[in-house]
Amino acid sequence: MIVDMFKQSALLLLLFVSFSAHSFNKSVGNLENEIVQLIDSIENTSNFTEKSELNNELISLLYDALLLDNSFEYPFSKVQKMKIIVSTDEKIKLYTWNIPLAGGHQKYFGFIQTNIEGKQNIYPLTDNRKQIDTPQLQTLSINTWHGALYYSIRVDNFGDKDVYTLLGIDMNNLFSSKRIIETITLSDDGEPKLGVPVFRVKGKVLSRIVFEFSARATMTLRWNEEMQMIVFDHLSPMRNDYAENYQFYVPDFSYDGFKLTPLGWEYEADIDVRNPDRLAPPTPIKPPVENPEPGFLYQSK
Repeated sequence: MIVDMFKQSALLLLLFVSFSAHSFNKSVGNLENEIVQLIDSIENTSNFTEKSELNNELISLLYDALLLDNSFEYPFSKVQKMKIIVSTDEKIKLYTWNIPLAGGHQKYFGFIQTNIEGKQNIYPLTDNRKQIDTPQLQTLSINTWHGALYYSIRVDNFGDKDVYTLLGIDMNNLFSSKRIIETITLSDDGEPKLGVPVFRVKGKVLSRIVFEFSARATMTLRWNEEMQMIVFDHLSPMRNDYAENYQFYVPDFSYDGFKLTPLGWEYEADIDVRNPDRLAPPTPIKPPVENPEPGFLYQSK
């Protein structure tokens, strides 16, 4: 823990020194061009040590850009290989990306940029997902982040508190992938907290939803505006003896969802997402294994 805190402090010191030495007279646009070049360099090298060194430069450079006055409004439209999303209330902007590691593993990086009453702050995210024992139950900090690439964000008010709900992907390893439903709230001093107990699932209250499934499969996880639900594939093991071995879980052609309610997200099983205009909707294939519990109630490995 002391080592991790030292590393975090060293990173922040590096970021501040970088800003003063490198970008004092540069615009966000200038830095965006350099960010694009760095990302291309990271992608084009096969040396993992070089990738890491270039990524440290990328972290520093992006931090420099986010310190500039107009960075929150700046679209970063040239940065195509980084996930950048903004909440509709324009209070939170997230930047997330990944670096592949040896053996097919991934390391995630990111920043949360907040914009509260005209005051902007920047919070580096530290990927800590390998040390999180029960992700569905834990509230985390920016230093203990369950890393992911976020592609969707929405803000809702639950019990007089604004909660930001994120949809994300974790490419995990060669054998399994993950989808994440994350939540963020802002403390009174504006600091982000990750994992809010707003998911109600069969009498349980969860802080975060993590799906794990075969890396060869594709899972749907999206917001459905008409249904006011987060809709997702129901996952089942391919065979009976694969139960709880999540690298062999795949969509079984049925769907579940989280319904938006005034108090949070309420789990609903076996929802109908068929197009009502379709004359002959396909019949869902019965799962090979009876799987009454949703596939995300598990101890992450």
